[in-house]
Amino acid sequence: MFLFILSFLLAFRYNCEAQNNAGLDNVTHRNFIYNTYEYDKIISVTVNETTIQTLDFTEESNKWRGYPSRVHAALNDTLDGEYPVFITATQQKGVSSWELPLVVATSNAVLQFDDMARTLCPHDAGSNITSENRPMIQITTANPHNTSVNIKLRRVTDFYVELDKEVPLNVTPSTPKYYYFSFDKDPLNTSHIDKSILPRFNYTIPKSVMLMIESDDTVCAVVSIQNNSCPVFDNEKDMLYQGYHLTMMTKGGIIITQSMFPVGFYIVFIVKENNAECTGVGTDTVSSFQDWIVDGRVKNFRFRVVPALTYTEYISGVLAAFALVLIVAIFAPLLTLLRCNFTEEITVIEDEPGPSSSVNAASSETQPIAHIDDSDSEVDLEAEKEPMPQEIVLSPPLTLAGLSRAKPGAHSRRSDRYHHYNTQFSSHLLLNRMVFQTGNQDLCYYNFLCAHPLGFLSDFNHVYSNVGYVLLGLVFMAQTWWRQIRAANHPKNLGIPQHHGLFYSMGLALTMEGLLSACYHLCPNKMNFQFDSSFMYVIAVLVMVKLYQNRHPDVNASAHSTFMLIAVAMFIGYFGITYPSVAFWIVFTILHLYVCFVLTMKIYYVGRFRMECLILKRAWVSLRTHGRRTFLPSYTARALLLAVANVANWALAAYGMYSHNKDFARHLLAILMGNAILYMLSYVLMKLVHRELIPAYVWVQLALAHAAWVLALLLFLDSRTKWSETPAQSRQHNAACTALRLLDTHDLWHLASAAAMFLSFNALLAIDDPLVNTTPRHLIPVF
Repeated sequence: MFLFILSFLLAFRYNCEAQNNAGLDNVTHRNFIYNTYEYDKIISVTVNETTIQTLDFTEESNKWRGYPSRVHAALNDTLDGEYPVFITATQQKGVSSWELPLVVATSNAVLQFDDMARTLCPHDAGSNITSENRPMIQITTANPHNTSVNIKLRRVTDFYVELDKEVPLNVTPSTPKYYYFSFDKDPLNTSHIDKSILPRFNYTIPKSVMLMIESDDTVCAVVSIQNNSCPVFDNEKDMLYQGYHLTMMTKGGIIITQSMFPVGFYIVFIVKENNAECTGVGTDTVSSFQDWIVDGRVKNFRFRVVPALTYTEYISGVLAAFALVLIVAIFAPLLTLLRCNFTEEITVIEDEPGPSSSVNAASSETQPIAHIDDSDSEVDLEAEKEPMPQEIVLSPPLTLAGLSRAKPGAHSRRSDRYHHYNTQFSSHLLLNRMVFQTGNQDLCYYNFLCAHPLGFLSDFNHVYSNVGYVLLGLVFMAQTWWRQIRAANHPKNLGIPQHHGLFYSMGLALTMEGLLSACYHLCPNKMNFQFDSSFMYVIAVLVMVKLYQNRHPDVNASAHSTFMLIAVAMFIGYFGITYPSVAFWIVFTILHLYVCFVLTMKIYYVGRFRMECLILKRAWVSLRTHGRRTFLPSYTARALLLAVANVANWALAAYGMYSHNKDFARHLLAILMGNAILYMLSYVLMKLVHRELIPAYVWVQLALAHAAWVLALLLFLDSRTKWSETPAQSRQHNAACTALRLLDTHDLWHLASAAAMFLSFNALLAIDDPLVNTTPRHLIPVF
């Protein structure tokens, strides 16, 4: 019995031991290796799935403790990413982890980086970074084979950025870097550290600074501005969640105020995995891929932090710009006083023929082209709808009396409608403007190297420089009001019919251009560019309508048709910006040249020409009847000027088809403004051809206006931003301020173009003054 019990106990013990041994076989035995190492020395360690390395660090002296630590790690063996190595840095209040190798997938291939470097957050333990403990590094992997890793820990001795000192650096996708700028007089918040090794900060620290960044290569990168708190987001995905960020290639910049970051801020540099976001091209070219293979996608940076404008410089620049506008605003009223003196001297010869008199004028020239019903104050345009003869015959010379048969009240009402429509048009555009503020600096196309913030405005100077449009527009409307009061005493049958509604519309359009341009510059981008250019279109069209109305009072375009045309132009402009394609450019060019042809015929035949199905038949009949004489113009001067205008428009159309770039709005603006300026020059030349007197003060205004236009054109072409490109490409055009440290070339374009338009308006307002009290309308030629 005893032997049976003993045998049972032995068997049970053996069975338990077998089960325990089987359980132990399923447990992985890990070997934890802990060692202490020194800073600035390369340490080689080996890890595998059972070996975990823990590294602690020590320094001979505490004098460098005010600088953050940077971890460098590199693989000695080539891994395929199946078993990555994980590197974990443990600080007092946070843990950071990375993996090697870093795999970057591109459209052409997969890039692999076998090294990494990260700067550990110096403010992990609070504002006093000298109280922070040194980090502990742990290295692990699931690889069953031994993997050799080199580790180095060092202090970042150039971490603190000094004012106006250039800092060079190199960055790859796996080795981002960041630096710290402090608005505080003691960036370390400590008094017991050895200050002899720290940089000498230039305190008086300004209230705002400008960060200027340059690079010699076109590798796409992101620069992030973050608050001095942990963690620091130093990868391209996480950095979107804090502070401000921008993409760049060769140039970048941003102005940072102390109100944004009261104590200081980090400047984080990250290289993008590919160039798609910077170039706008979804795939990288083979040549760029080869460059990555050669240089490992290394990007070189140089950056400086410089003081931004002081309040004294703000005030000086603001007053200087306002003074320039004020000088131009006062100049026109002074010339108006000269005009008054001139008018008083010539009114004594009221009954004598004026300089435009023609001894060959016949009574038949005064017959109206359109039938007038005296019972109605409006021109009866139904006569124009009657069947036209086979040929359009105008008895030369045609005079103003034949085209100004409507009563003065009718002219006044038709002219006032332009002002009413323009007011409604302005209100509609202002009510549809919205601006959103985010930390993404790629949303707005500023000239970041000359975008000075003030209050809630991120780009105060580009908003303020529109003051010229607003002030000069108001002054021009005041001039028009004064002339309208004085015109009540002028004879109604002498001189050019005074249509002040169009002049009010021009002044209002100039003012609205300033207001909407200021709205646009709150956040300039592709989607709201029409706010900046809308009233440029309005101004160009109104100038051409006014010039035509001077000599064709009864047959000029009505207000609603004019603003309908402007609305169509804006729609075309928006469509061309949103959907730029070769097909669109072809359609637009055909439409452009068709409109040029129709307007040419309308102007040449004084509004009597209409596009009809029988036009080709009439042309063939005229050619058979008159032979080669059909091609000889009856109005040589008018035909010559129209030919010049058509050549200019054909040239613009050809350039547009050749370039067909994304900036369609600029092309459309060039067409409208170019034709307005050409029409004004043509008007002046036609007055000279008909020997009409142009006052000296008008010559002065015309000379100054065209000088201002040339200057404005040069400034406009020297663009510091291009919303037709990506934000990173646009930054390559950024440049520092060129005037008073406050204004760049676009600000000067605002001031120059405002002066040019104001002087042009004044010349147009007074160009026919010698005809007002001296010349009967049947002696004023039509052209």
